[in-house]
Amino acid sequence: MESKDVLFNAHTQLELAGLSHLCPAQPIPFTTWAGRMSWNRFRLLPTRIHHGVLQGIRELKKSGTTHVCDVTATGASVTPLLGSGLEGTIYLEVRGLRLKKAQNRLRLIQEHIRFIEERHRSRRFRVGLFLHAPYSCHPDLLRQGAAWCRREGFPLGIRIAESPAEAEFLVTGQIHSISPLFRLMARLKQAWPDRFPGLRPLPYLDSLGVLDARPTLVHAVDVTDEEIDLIASKGCTVVHCPRSNERLSCGRMPLEKFLQAGIAVRLGTGSPTSNPDLDIRNEAAFAQTIHRGKVDGAVIAELPRKLIE
Repeated sequence: MESKDVLFNAHTQLELAGLSHLCPAQPIPFTTWAGRMSWNRFRLLPTRIHHGVLQGIRELKKSGTTHVCDVTATGASVTPLLGSGLEGTIYLEVRGLRLKKAQNRLRLIQEHIRFIEERHRSRRFRVGLFLHAPYSCHPDLLRQGAAWCRREGFPLGIRIAESPAEAEFLVTGQIHSISPLFRLMARLKQAWPDRFPGLRPLPYLDSLGVLDARPTLVHAVDVTDEEIDLIASKGCTVVHCPRSNERLSCGRMPLEKFLQAGIAVRLGTGSPTSNPDLDIRNEAAFAQTIHRGKVDGAVIAELPRKLIE
């Protein structure tokens, strides 16, 4: 869908507005930022989360945004967004490497998604499932979540190939840029898997059947030409978050290759912890700068006018 009346932010996490002080002023390693996030996000009080969501909605509307895809791990953004006058998709996020706990969490979220759909029957918002990332979800959680969305017809999203550290972790079980102490703490919390797939993120998802559900793939920075062809063959949409990628030292997404492959690309700001604002027009302007000489600026300028079909 394309319209001059549409201004679409394809990836936000409004509930993290209370952690906007974690947004780096200058680029830092992705793993450094992720460690700070892990330490701080679970200490957020519910009142601060709620105020952050309301603040984010005000910022979106002030910037002229009409449509948004928001990801929430707490459910805090659901009711405010449903009453905001905005449109789009609300994704309820699940993660977990301990299978039993992850499956229990998945069941609760599935029930919550069905409840929201039946209770509100909103014409403005769809509700879907968001799998946090390949490295933070048990393979059965990835497999079962994708199969459920495909069977029930709910939207599915996942962060993928955001940083080279992701592929390093999945292939080798190591992340050389984090401290041994962090690895030890993760193992003690049973948040470090015993086995690794030995595959890069996208082939890994494909081996589990996740790509057959045509998920929206957020980030997709660290990709090979073969993986771009795989995304195209599965008909997935990709969300590009260039300012977040720059501040977290993830690299430049090969946008020109995605467009040449006929892949639908949309723009998102990501969360306030990795982006100074939620104005998708600023995201487009930054994308025009980093892709200059590779992608026509007019093409990038039109990306916020297109919705995920």
